Amino acid sequence: MTSVASLTSCALCQAKASQLCAACRNVVYCSREHQKEHWKKGHKAECKCYEVATNETLGRHLRATRDIKIGEQILKEAPLILGPKVASAPLCLGCHRNLLAPAKRNGNYYKCSLCSWPLCGKECENSPHHKAECQLMSSSNFQSKINYVPGEAERKESAYCVIMLLRCMQLKTKDPESFVKLYTLEDHLKERLETPLYQVLRANLITFIKTVLGLKDWSELDILRIAAILDTNTFEVRQPRERRKIRALFPGAAMISHDCVPNMRHRFDDDMNIIFLAKRKISKGEILSISYTQPLRSTIQRRLHLRQAKCFDCSCARCQDPEELGSFAGAQDCLKCKAGKIVSLNPLQNSANWKCQICNLKRSAKDVLTSDAQLQQELETLDKSTPVALEDFIYRHRVELHETNTHILQAKYALTQLYGNAPGFEMDELTEEALNRKVELCEELLKLADIFDGGWSIFRGNLLIDMEEAIVAQALRTEDPSECQEKLQQAADLLKEIQNIMQHEPEMKQLLSERKAILDFALKRFEEVKE
Repeated sequence: MTSVASLTSCALCQAKASQLCAACRNVVYCSREHQKEHWKKGHKAECKCYEVATNETLGRHLRATRDIKIGEQILKEAPLILGPKVASAPLCLGCHRNLLAPAKRNGNYYKCSLCSWPLCGKECENSPHHKAECQLMSSSNFQSKINYVPGEAERKESAYCVIMLLRCMQLKTKDPESFVKLYTLEDHLKERLETPLYQVLRANLITFIKTVLGLKDWSELDILRIAAILDTNTFEVRQPRERRKIRALFPGAAMISHDCVPNMRHRFDDDMNIIFLAKRKISKGEILSISYTQPLRSTIQRRLHLRQAKCFDCSCARCQDPEELGSFAGAQDCLKCKAGKIVSLNPLQNSANWKCQICNLKRSAKDVLTSDAQLQQELETLDKSTPVALEDFIYRHRVELHETNTHILQAKYALTQLYGNAPGFEMDELTEEALNRKVELCEELLKLADIFDGGWSIFRGNLLIDMEEAIVAQALRTEDPSECQEKLQQAADLLKEIQNIMQHEPEMKQLLSERKAILDFALKRFEEVKE
């Protein structure tokens, strides 16, 4: 704990001071120069607004050491290791960009002159990411067989599953300190060994690494443990403008807890550093959290996904609540009394029965899980090129699925994306009814976002963007000056909020600029008509 004296004395020279470190707020300085000097002398490593804590439920996790403001940057970390996903479309192992189709007809990707793995060009052969693995494979006389296939440029190649694993293994001699950081992370290997994926890895990957590449000193379990560490802790890095979709490991970020109603969000900068921002105000002592699931999914869906992908059972406040914080996302309407909702008697127990809150009608867990899976399958196989099939899904299931059931919510969110964007349903083609429907859907989902994924969340930001666009369209169509003015003011307020939420997202800058230009045009047109 910081003493009272330390907050009145310069951390470097002990002179009387009052200039508080804005990041950690644990030290003060007498001048800007002393703050810079103290930063270089060690404060850089200490300047954090969180601490590492431990408990039986979460293990190691991060906890706020002071109150944190909405939008504040909490953590920035460079990747310890990065590389392709287990199955990946052809990409360059030097710069990690997805490969473009060859310029020449019947051509092929550029191939590394030593190991034949596809690359962008000769300059990527010398990339520090690729060099060590290239030397290992070429010395073992292994040559990659990945080639360009016309019309199948996005086809997933399972051969990439070895790359990130090899990069981690090579850290042991190349960078022992980094290898120790990696090897101390959670792996859940015991649970993963029984899965079909790890049976395949055992049969194919181990043979390739030990026999083909000659890494006989590595035991089967040590290799599989690294694979499990990657599956448990890596983040997917998406940089659409750079044609990148890979995974990366961040040891510090790996300690951040999951919560189905998280208080942080993350993004990646141009150098693939991961950056965590506060989505809302975070109080001192709160556990810092992100979510590995989709907010509109129900408890049974989220917990099943987390068990399969991350090997843990979530017991957050939302998962514990049969009513899912008042949303009833996992509940169905009772077909007997027509008034109550059927909820789980114990949401943290998948085998628990479900019961109507009014007439006490019971349904078995098996019945509910089967019904839920069938509905999800139906929803996922619908034609999503237009709104028609999704609207029909909502109508057909109006009796047993209430307005905030997970399947209905997922359909509604898809509709907010289709109205105004799908062929035949672009913004200037929408009927008055369809335009109003888009606004209503956004309003409904924003209420749910405030429960599940509120504050400065990307989910909420995307809904606000769709709603702002639709409201401007409504304003431009109306002939009532007062209604037009009211809607344009509403759009301006929404755009201001969107700019706050999305200010840290570089790929949003052009879109926000376009939205501002359209709103300015609409406001100018309104003023001209008014005059």
